[in-house]
Parts: sequence; structure tokens; C-alpha cells
Amino acid sequence: MAVLPAEVTAIVLAGGRSTRFGSDKGLTLWRGRRLVDHVLDRLPVPRAGTVVVLRAEQDRDPPPGVRSVHDDPAAPDGPLRGVIRGLEACPPGWAWVVACDQPLIQAGLLEALCTTALPDDLALVPEWQGRLQPLSGLYRTAAASRLKARQTAGDRSLIDALAAVGFRTFSESRCRRYDPRGLGFLNVNRPEQLQELEGLAP
Repeated sequence: MAVLPAEVTAIVLAGGRSTRFGSDKGLTLWRGRRLVDHVLDRLPVPRAGTVVVLRAEQDRDPPPGVRSVHDDPAAPDGPLRGVIRGLEACPPGWAWVVACDQPLIQAGLLEALCTTALPDDLALVPEWQGRLQPLSGLYRTAAASRLKARQTAGDRSLIDALAAVGFRTFSESRCRRYDPRGLGFLNVNRPEQLQELEGLAP
């Protein structure tokens, strides 16, 4: 049975340290608006809700209808801890996980994940150019406890933890139906990449 997008919560990870970028990426302006706002605007509508995951020391007022939560400062750095906290903050069901530095995320692809999800899935992860894209995926909220167990066991990588708990891949050929150039998978790690996006974005 397909998952209805209106029943899915969106999780936006915005708690990275942005060491390569040099400042808080989510607050960085591109085309006159914050990167995180570009992401929020491109998420599927309707949806069940929106959660933004931040570090404990970040103090940011969320936009209307968005809930902010802090991840676990005692956990190792990396997206795994943000995914766990985001899933824990969602109502039982399903959630999309995206990053705040993907301003060209494609709502159509996220919605397509819902039509492909199976009852036994814990996560559905797109693949693009031979690489998994776990920060553009669909997760069952029940995966939080299993991912946390892997984190406790020593896993630091989100992909390693997912491999241990189990996931299915959303193939590149399927991704191309909704995002032919893979623009939604482009993330901003360095300031000069903002200018590169200008030449790619519609």
C-alpha cells in the first residue's frame, strides 16, 4: 500500500558544523533567501509536518509551522545523530530526511519514494551516479531505535548504520524520471558552489 505524502513528516538537517563552508550553511543567503528556506519551500505539500534538527548551541526561530529540535550533543558528529533525533521527534509513521544545503531538492522525487515504499521497509534511499543519497530518503520513524543501537555499537556513518539495519535502494533510473539532472542531490559544501548552482538552477 502506497504511503500518502500528506501523512509524511519532513525532517531538515541543519545542525552540521559547516567546517568546509566556514559559516552556518542553513543561514547562508542564495538568491536573496536562506538555503534552509529554499529547501522548506520545495518540500511536498501537503505533508504531515516539518521538523528542523539543530545543534544544542544553535538558537534559531523556526518559520511558522516548523518545529525545531536539538540533536544529542554527546553523540558523534555527523548526519546519523541528526537523523535519529529527527525521527524521534516525528509522530509514528514515515518521514523524509533532507539536508538544509540542498536548495534544489525535488518534491516529485520525494513523493515518488512514497509510491514505492513497502510495508516492511525501514528506509528507501535514492542512488545517483553510483552513490547512495541517504539525505534525500524516506524513513520509517521506527528506524530511529535501530539506528540508535548501531550508533551505540560504534557506527558513525549513516550509510553504515543503514546497511546494518536494512534499506532498499531507489534506483538512478527511477530518480531520473523526476530529477533528470540530479539537481536535488547537489549540496553546498563551499561558498563558491553557490555560484555554480546559478548556472544549473532553473
